[in-house]
Order: sequence, then C-alpha cells, then structure tokens
Amino acid sequence: MTSGDAPAGRPGRALSPWPARRRSRPRVLAVLAAVVALGLVVTTQVPDPVGDVVGDLLYAVAVYAALVLVAPRLRPWVAGAVVLVWCWLVEILQATPVVAAVLDVVPAAAWVLGSTFNPRDLVLYLLGALLAVGLDVLVAVRTSRVSERA
Repeated sequence: MTSGDAPAGRPGRALSPWPARRRSRPRVLAVLAAVVALGLVVTTQVPDPVGDVVGDLLYAVAVYAALVLVAPRLRPWVAGAVVLVWCWLVEILQATPVVAAVLDVVPAAAWVLGSTFNPRDLVLYLLGALLAVGLDVLVAVRTSRVSERA
C-alpha cells in the first residue's frame, strides 16, 4: 500500500506520514504559559534587536500553542500554516490605520497586535512557525517511540 492508498476499513481516507493526534491540553497549556512568560521577559528585558527578534519568534510559537490548545487534533503542518497566516495578517494590518485605531482604544492590545509594520517580522514569523511545527513533530516522534517501548 502506498501513502496515497486508503487503509483497510476506512475508504476514502489516505494515510498521512503525520496522522492527527490529540495533544495533552494541560501540557500544551503549560508550554503556552512558559512561552508567554519567556516572551514577556525577552521583550521587556533584552535590548533590541535581539529582544525584538526573539520576541517575534516566540509570538509565533505562542500562537501555535494557543491554536493546538483549542484544536488539539490539528496536524502540525496545518497548524503551522494557520499560525503563519495569522501572524502575517496581523503584521500586514500594522501597515494600515486599523491597528493604530485599536491601540488608541485598548493600548494593551499591542501585546497581541504589535504596533509597527516591519517586513523582517514576516520572515521571523515564518521561522517561528517552522520552529513550533518542528518541536511538535519532535515531541510526537519521541512520544510514539516511548509508547512503542512500553
């Protein structure tokens, strides 16, 4: 059977090298809390440009963790694509008056929406999404190896 064939008993469903799995919500919540805490420390205590760069990477990782917290069965690459689209949309919105108008009303929204468009951030969000996907896949592989031994 090739990867495009349907498995026995499940017509119309192709095998995937990364099948959907349910992630542990408490574990994902702990990761999200740790990433947000680290992001706050980095963006407030580490001087730019390092603090800004690491903060952007961590923002994408935090969005990834938040997404898999609410949709734990999403495949890693699907979650990564959704995160990348979200991050890019938020960044592109910064080039419009929309974000400034929101920040005038809710200044704390800057932690989610940012404030200033920077094309470099688009690349950093891509790297952050790839980092999150890679870590998720690595955890899945390690978890499956541990469960196979048990």
